[in-house]
Amino acid sequence: MREVYLGRQPILDREMRIFGYELFFRDREENFAYIKDSIEATARVVMNLLAYMDFKDIIGNKKGFINVSPEFIEGELVDLLPANKIVLEISSVEKINKFIIDSINRVKEKGFQVALDNISFNELLTPVLESVDFIKVNIKNFSDIELKELVDFLKKYSVKLVAVRVETEKDFFFTKELGFDYFQGFFFEKPTLKKERKLTSYKIALLKLLKMAILEKSMDEIAEIVKGYPDLAYKLLKYVNSPFFYLRHKIHSVKQALSFLGYQNIQKWAVLQLFASEGGDIKANPFLERAVIRGKMMEILMAKITTDIDMIEKGYITGMLSLIATVLYRPIEEILGELYIDEDIKKAILNGEGKLGKILSAIIALEKDDIDRARESLEQLGIGLEDLLEAELEAITYYENFMESQ
Repeated sequence: MREVYLGRQPILDREMRIFGYELFFRDREENFAYIKDSIEATARVVMNLLAYMDFKDIIGNKKGFINVSPEFIEGELVDLLPANKIVLEISSVEKINKFIIDSINRVKEKGFQVALDNISFNELLTPVLESVDFIKVNIKNFSDIELKELVDFLKKYSVKLVAVRVETEKDFFFTKELGFDYFQGFFFEKPTLKKERKLTSYKIALLKLLKMAILEKSMDEIAEIVKGYPDLAYKLLKYVNSPFFYLRHKIHSVKQALSFLGYQNIQKWAVLQLFASEGGDIKANPFLERAVIRGKMMEILMAKITTDIDMIEKGYITGMLSLIATVLYRPIEEILGELYIDEDIKKAILNGEGKLGKILSAIIALEKDDIDRARESLEQLGIGLEDLLEAELEAITYYENFMESQ
């Protein structure tokens, strides 16, 4: 059986909630770079997806954007895809013709939505703009003035605009102001540090809880913090009693729940709550998703090179804490210093040092589609690129199943 791997990148709405995902199909290591947007390659990866993966495990209740060719959507395989879950994304079309427009209209009649990506914008595009649902715009290909003119032109039609390559908060706010509806990129990893932004008492309590778990203070002391916030105590009991843990008997007290989790898992849970405390639908929180997936990937890959449970646990915490600055709006060095975090974790996050650091660097490189850098980071540890891709897919599935318990 030919392996197929899959990555995904969130597409956010104007409130920074996850609207959908672009799905990146990744083949085995030796021909990773040769997946092209052709009918043959698309047919193969779609068939692999249908045969070996569950859409529910991959995209949950969100939309999945799949890159296809005009020829593919004319074929019969498109009928195997769930129309209500999939946006067919056509990219790099040099010339819009009647064949393309007719193909788009046919799949829309079947219930699919259609996106156009990486195309040349001119008056000849007008006929297709009346048929498609989304236009994706690589904002790095235009000056600010050109981008504004383009948005003004596209806003004459009923299409939704997706800004691609949104890499900073400045990019996000600028494209949002221009009128883009959705946003795709890595900007949530590079927060603007706002000194005037103060932490809520709830987040301060969570940081204190995390610090006490790191220092392994008594469960009584930790329980007192949790009990001071009824909603936090409720979340803890709900989490521990969820099907995720398959307990034979319900846990009814805060201290009992904390003792069941143990110090390492209390750390994980506290970090999770920090990411989830932004409010709104936690299942649509891109910070939370990326933190959990990084953590799980770190755990999976550490388990391939060591049997030391402590180091494996450090992997999970490293992955989650690597994004903590995005929700606390403070320098990561300052946060880690206050937490008295393990030196292995600190060096991994700040400098990419040690085994933890090399794995974290590989995961971040994969997120940015920098495969050469990911492979280079892993080679010194004896981990293959296939291991990384398998870990990514397993972590995505873990995250979706994990969210069911929240």
